[in-house]
Amino acid sequence: MSLINKGLKYEPIYNYSHNEVIKRNNFRYYKINNSLVPSVTSILRLSRYNQRDSFSSKQADSFEIGNLMHEYLDSYVTQRAIEIQNNKNSKIALKLSEVIIHNIFPIVDKFIASEATVQDNFNYAGTLDLLGLIDNKLTVVDYKSSYKKKSGFMIDEHFQQLAAYASAHDKMHNTKIEQAMIFIVYKETYKYDILTADLSLLNQYKLMWKEKLEYYKEISE
Repeated sequence: MSLINKGLKYEPIYNYSHNEVIKRNNFRYYKINNSLVPSVTSILRLSRYNQRDSFSSKQADSFEIGNLMHEYLDSYVTQRAIEIQNNKNSKIALKLSEVIIHNIFPIVDKFIASEATVQDNFNYAGTLDLLGLIDNKLTVVDYKSSYKKKSGFMIDEHFQQLAAYASAHDKMHNTKIEQAMIFIVYKETYKYDILTADLSLLNQYKLMWKEKLEYYKEISE
């Protein structure tokens, strides 16, 4: 597959900072103005029971494949030159990227931001995968790769992650994100799903996220 962007409408509007990500005690922080701001994904993970701090070899491969897929999709959207590695995980990531590019990206009318860092008054920070116009609605998007269908619990958590990003972006850039979408592509079958939360549902996920953030603040004091 070629990662050459052919006619995709990438029209960046907003300015985003590039912040260092620091990991301490298995928790991720963004370094913003010399402050360590907790990441959305770490806060969400903290609220789970029976957390695992170690990864099996399959989980490690899955993590690498997901990271590479994000990198390849970002380079495609932003028309940034990238060197594609020649190994098993990279080839899988490339095929996953191809599924999204050819089957899911066509529903996006305009690509506005890719791999953009957002933060909410130093309360939390994160990197959204994609911001775009879909059905004339400003939409925050998350890419996911998986070996199997995700549980309802994990889907809810992914949408809470997007709700956090949407809230932060709206505050930072005076926007009104109207919906959230998760693009899931499966590693073994290369089939895909598109999950959507409209504005009403997105607002419910914002309330769920607020509870997780308050829990984090309580145990951090």
